[in-house]
Amino acid sequence: MSQIKTDLISEVIRVSQTNFLNRKRAHYGNDLGDDAIVAWIQENGRSYREGWTAKLENYPTTELSAMLRSLSSSTQHLEELLNFKLDRVETKL
Repeated sequence: MSQIKTDLISEVIRVSQTNFLNRKRAHYGNDLGDDAIVAWIQENGRSYREGWTAKLENYPTTELSAMLRSLSSSTQHLEELLNFKLDRVETKL
């Protein structure tokens, strides 16, 4: 896999996770939200990155670029955008 595709996948995952965690913070409020975010990252962060990396490797760079544009201009995360759930990651608020 090329370095450009690897970097693009990382950025797609970063934006997706940021969108998800921003909503999680809003759901719980600022003080509780920070604690909920730290707990989620500790329990799920690695699985989230690894799981989505494995799935996104199959997409061409043009589709990854389109995903990044969509995620960057919305509050969606990958599960919503692709309508796919990673079994090993808790993404419910």
